Amino acid sequence: MRTPMWKILGVTDDVTECGCCGRRGLRRTVALMPLDADGNEDGTAEDVAFYGTSCAAATLGWTHGKVTDAAHAAQGERNQRDAYARRMISLYAPVEFAPVREKARVFYGRNASLRHTGVKATEEVARLLAEARRTLADTTTGPARPSRIEDFRRYLVIFTQDRNIRTVLRLPDDENECQKQATAAARRAAEIEGSVLVVAALDDDAASDVAYTHDLAPEYFDQAARRHPDMSSA
Repeated sequence: MRTPMWKILGVTDDVTECGCCGRRGLRRTVALMPLDADGNEDGTAEDVAFYGTSCAAATLGWTHGKVTDAAHAAQGERNQRDAYARRMISLYAPVEFAPVREKARVFYGRNASLRHTGVKATEEVARLLAEARRTLADTTTGPARPSRIEDFRRYLVIFTQDRNIRTVLRLPDDENECQKQATAAARRAAEIEGSVLVVAALDDDAASDVAYTHDLAPEYFDQAARRHPDMSSA
């Protein structure tokens, strides 16, 4: 029987039992995808094995340190893909069902170089959203991540006078606390002669992108942010 070949996909703390030796209570495990004879991935999420670092090193014939470095590098790449996916969903999900004109305004406003290249905004928005949702639904190294508009959180964004972002603050779920934070943010913005905007996104980095894009389709971004009538703007 051919010795299995494996690709390290990342690390996870969701699986704490080694699939090789059965040891339990591990702080984390290494996610391994089997490869075929040509070195291509040969399986789906169900085929991923989760090994402790020592067992992964023995299986691959690597040192413990090399496995650890490779696992963290792979996880870093995955985290970057997740972050990009959260940005795409935060930016384009609010206009997914908007009229073509609004959708095009947002897409070309962010991708001006593609305006006259034959790239269709509606098709690109659909493609970007589909890819982003697949990325966040991938369970090869852990559970699916939030990817719906219903998963968005509200953020207070404080702009400087020249429209650079000074601060991004996650709004608490409690409305009274939201109002207090909004009042404090408005006071800080006034001190620097800036402004405040409330946006909705999947994380704070995506919130920054949404804030800079907001004026291209304010009605749709405000709808995503509106949980309370007087919190769509501050």
